[in-house]
Formats: sequence, C-alpha cells, structure tokens
Amino acid sequence: MRDQENQAAKETRRIEKRIEEESAQLDRQQARRQTDLAREQAILKEQAVKEAEHKEKLVEEESAQLDRQQARRQTDLAREQAILKEQAAKEARRKERLVEEESAQLDRQQARRQTDLAREQAILKEQAAKEARRKEKLAEEESAQLARQQARRQTDLAREQAIAEDQEAIRRKAKN
Repeated sequence: MRDQENQAAKETRRIEKRIEEESAQLDRQQARRQTDLAREQAILKEQAVKEAEHKEKLVEEESAQLDRQQARRQTDLAREQAILKEQAAKEARRKERLVEEESAQLDRQQARRQTDLAREQAILKEQAAKEARRKEKLAEEESAQLARQQARRQTDLAREQAIAEDQEAIRRKAKN
C-alpha cells in the first residue's frame, strides 16, 4: 500500500510536474506569442513608419521632379525665346543689309548710267567734231579742187589764147 501510495504520490508529483511543465510551457508559449506579437507589431509599426517615410520621400521626389521639370520648361522656353529673338534680330540685320545693298546697287547703276551717258555724249561730241573736221576738210579739198580746176581752166584758157595768138600770128605771117 505504501508502494501504491508512493507510486500514487510519484504519479501525483509527475502529474503536478507535468501540469507545472505544461503550465510553464503554456506560459513560455504565451510569452513567446506575446513577444512574437510585439515583434510583429514593432515590425508592422516600423514598416508603417518606413512606408510613411517612403511615401513622404516619394512626395518630396515628385515635388522636386515637378520643380525640375518646371525649371527645365522655363529654361527651354527662355532658350526658345532667346533663339526667336536672335533670329528676328538676324532677319532684321539681313533685311537692313539687303536694303543697303539694293541702295548701293541702285547708286552704282545710276553712276554707271551717268558714266555711260557721259561716255556716249563724249563719243557723240567727238563724232560731231570729227564730222565737222571732215566737212571742213572736205570743204577745203573742194575749195582747193575748185581752185585747181579754176587754175587749170585759166591755164588752159591762157594756153588756148597763146595757141590762138600763135596761130593768128602764123596766119598773119602766112598772109604776109
């Protein structure tokens, strides 16, 4: 009986021990679960903080990117306006040069026409002078030719008169 009691006491102690162990194990499991839960909550909280920081960083990056894009657009717009202004200035200078060149060309053409006109007038004047000299020379030649013809006629007349006088003298001599 004592053995039974001892055995029952052992069994009771074993059961108590097992109950204590199970209770301790349950306590450990519960503590582990609470620790795991606390760890998961800390992880979730940390993830939420990281997610919030990430979203905040994304918002900041998007804002910065939008600022950069706007600055780039403004820079591009300013560059395009500068290019258009420069092109307009170049076009104005080109038109100015074109007007100046046309004016200079007109001046050169007018000067050329005046030079040509003066040259033609000089040629006409020279031709008129040559024509006048030619006519004068022709008149002198005609006058000289008339004078020679008149001198020849007079010579011929004088010769004919001399011949006639000689013939008359020969005739008179022959009559005598």
